[in-house]
Amino acid sequence: MGTKITFQLEAEEDQVFVRFKHINWQEASDFMAHCSTKWAVFLLSLKEALENGQGKPFPNDVPVDHC
Repeated sequence: MGTKITFQLEAEEDQVFVRFKHINWQEASDFMAHCSTKWAVFLLSLKEALENGQGKPFPNDVPVDHC
């Protein structure tokens, strides 16, 4: 599809920030919105896994319908 995904980790004091980008979309679309939401669900699950030892990976993640 020509999109590009990047992750950058930045340590700052006692925290690590994940800088995430999913760029080069040809146009804003319902599918782009769906992907953005699913990335948010994934990143929140990753945060939970790192902080508590257990995230909510697929198929137990938050369902997001693609309209």
